[in-house]
Amino acid sequence: MRRLAALFAVVIALLPAAAGLAPTSAYDATDSPEIHAMDGRIAGAIDETERWSRQLNAWQRRIAKASAVVQRLTYVAGSGRHVARSFDVVRRGFLRTDLLEYRLARAHRDLQRVLHDPEGRSAEQQVAAWTSYVNELLVARDKMIRRAERTFSFDPGEPVTYEAWANGFLDRLGAPRCDENLLIVVAWETSESTAAAFNPLATTHAMEGATAMNSVGVKNYVSLDQGLDASRDTLTGGAGSYGYAAIVDDLRACAPAESTAAAINASAWCRGCTDGLYLTGLLPLVRDAYADHAQRLISTTPA
Repeated sequence: MRRLAALFAVVIALLPAAAGLAPTSAYDATDSPEIHAMDGRIAGAIDETERWSRQLNAWQRRIAKASAVVQRLTYVAGSGRHVARSFDVVRRGFLRTDLLEYRLARAHRDLQRVLHDPEGRSAEQQVAAWTSYVNELLVARDKMIRRAERTFSFDPGEPVTYEAWANGFLDRLGAPRCDENLLIVVAWETSESTAAAFNPLATTHAMEGATAMNSVGVKNYVSLDQGLDASRDTLTGGAGSYGYAAIVDDLRACAPAESTAAAINASAWCRGCTDGLYLTGLLPLVRDAYADHAQRLISTTPA
């Protein structure tokens, strides 16, 4: 199975080229934590395949050895005295057919016992299962890279869902569009549930032409692009003074959504909101009903 490991290395190297896509996002998809985790799963699956393959090879050698004995004795049974002599079945000048038959019958029994060895058959099934699993993981990895390296775009005039906005926001931030990141951003939008135009995270960042929609200064932005830029600039501009650096780092590292939620909760974004459970209390609910929240629409008209 060393050949399988070599094949895996070649496939991993060629996947981006096979996809026909040059990386267009601000990060290298193959260097993302999500892909690293998948690579670890693939490597582990290959190790298991090789381990079971060694047992399978040993079983196949035993079958070949037992089969060779049967073939030799079968050949002797149909041959003359000069052949039988080399198999020690000649005694006092007579061909011991009874001894030959006994040996041949025993050889058949040995072969059947080896063929039906439960450990050998188990190894055969395990190799087939693990090989199939490796192939499934490689296909999944390819899809992950395709999804990550494809530039996200919005259809002009079409409603913008929470999930679509989350994809665009992560692109702006140079963070991977992994499942955990999409979950946390959609949960963040759900937590705000604001009517501010093109501003689902309810930032107060000033932009040209933006207007205030409430006394706190949450802005209505004039376009989708402006809202995405404002949300990005809020996080990157307040990395040090407002404690947003941990949020950005978690998103760019595709950290578990719970970790990013804790970073948002610990920052100045909405410290103390919802009795100190801002976002962290809501996240489990959004995880359980992600599709429902992901399909909600952001506001595109000034409140």
